[in-house]
Amino acid sequence: MKIALIVLLIIVVLPLIIGLFLPNERVFIKSATFKSNPQQIWDVITDVKGQEQWRSDIKAIEILTNKKGAEKWTEIPKKGQPITFQVKTYQPPNRFDIEIVESSFSGYWEGRIEKSNGGSKIEFREILIIKNPYFKTLSYLFFDLNKTMDLYLSNLKTKLGE
Repeated sequence: MKIALIVLLIIVVLPLIIGLFLPNERVFIKSATFKSNPQQIWDVITDVKGQEQWRSDIKAIEILTNKKGAEKWTEIPKKGQPITFQVKTYQPPNRFDIEIVESSFSGYWEGRIEKSNGGSKIEFREILIIKNPYFKTLSYLFFDLNKTMDLYLSNLKTKLGE
């Protein structure tokens, strides 16, 4: 019984202690080049509901507010918990920023699209802000945002026929 209690304490307390020493912010940056022009990319990434059709990690998207440039929606992934987003900046066809609207963590995603060599260069920045030390530890152990962003870019290239 005593050993079980010690093991349980380690499982519960250790992630909490580790989380106290981890930064609150996690920043991920990805960029890619496309043959498509900025407007074509813009049209695809800002069609929120349409992402159900081309993003392989999404089960469904529920639109909460459908006002152009001020959309709010919940993404229901095939794996994991639903996440609610809302548009923060809408500047066609070059800047699209969204923020995460959750209680356990917050953050934002910034998308920049520029003309480049007859096509486009796109850069995404995702910033997660997690204040709860326990959730911070879990995010480092179980949430690979680099992999998620690579999948998004791969799905986007496929959608654009590249």
